[in-house]
Amino acid sequence: MSRLFGRIFQLAYVVEDIDAAIAHWTGTMGVGPFVRFPVPLAADWLEVRGRRVPADADIFAAVAIAYSGDTMIELIQPGSAPSPYREFLATGRRGAHHLGTYADDYDAQMAAARAAGIGVAMEGVLPMSRFAYLDTDLLWPGTMVEIIEAKPEMHAYFGAIQAAARNWDGKTPVQAI
Repeated sequence: MSRLFGRIFQLAYVVEDIDAAIAHWTGTMGVGPFVRFPVPLAADWLEVRGRRVPADADIFAAVAIAYSGDTMIELIQPGSAPSPYREFLATGRRGAHHLGTYADDYDAQMAAARAAGIGVAMEGVLPMSRFAYLDTDLLWPGTMVEIIEAKPEMHAYFGAIQAAARNWDGKTPVQAI
């Protein structure tokens, strides 16, 4: 657990081709099934680098998640709109983009991050959560941290995906939950 950001539960990868990434994770790594999110995500609001963007902005071309034990694997293929995901690929980086954490006290953790000089790359509110991507990778090269304040519906949805992974026979790489 991160003393500053909460329990790390997610490893998120930015990919150029989500279908190829799913094939790798299911075929080579044996992780699945993946559940694809409908895009655009139904956001109440989104800000990228402090600027409000339309809720239907093309931030995500595709998003899919699966579980390996208690660890969520998230795959994100960026859309055409400016985002931390496009920035990541534009710098020539590939692979792990951020660690997802569950916030114990979102407002206090965000205030502490800002007080420590950690910028916010993207922040928003979705029907099941509010979240922020912190620019921790600018302070030390590596991955960003995503702080997530999850509603009970999000925990239930992720729990259903995790249960599907426990019972997965490896035959269907993508399933609906």
